[in-house]
Amino acid sequence: MISLAKIAFTVAVIYAVWYFFKYRLRIAAAHKAMMAERARAAAEAAARNPGTPLAQDLVPCPKCGSYIAAGTACACEKT
Repeated sequence: MISLAKIAFTVAVIYAVWYFFKYRLRIAAAHKAMMAERARAAAEAAARNPGTPLAQDLVPCPKCGSYIAAGTACACEKT
């Protein structure tokens, strides 16, 4: 016969697995909502300031090798 302890252990394992997946789905939904909010905020910021780019190309400085925004002067050239 199956003992009561084995049944209780099986029920506890099933509950733990179910709770874990429920928790993971809640975390995933919260992360998705947070990423959507960030994307919305970035789109609003870009709409308010259309002249500023969201990303810039970086090029290495020929003298010191540090990366700077394309078309700008490096700090080593300013001194």
